[in-house]
Amino acid sequence: MIVRPAIILIPLIATAVVSADVVGFAATLMTIFVIVGFAVTAAGWTVNGKATSIPAVRPSSADWISHHK
Repeated sequence: MIVRPAIILIPLIATAVVSADVVGFAATLMTIFVIVGFAVTAAGWTVNGKATSIPAVRPSSADWISHHK
């Protein structure tokens, strides 16, 4: 009686452990893909939308005057 449940339970436990590993690995990959996909989409949106950052260097005073006449 004791041997029979062990024969059934050992493969079930092994399957559960392997399945949990596979599900965890798949969830990790999906999370990475979502983060990378969001970053690529956001980068493409800013480039296509002409959203640029403020330049770090101020224009020279002569250049500033010529643009604001």
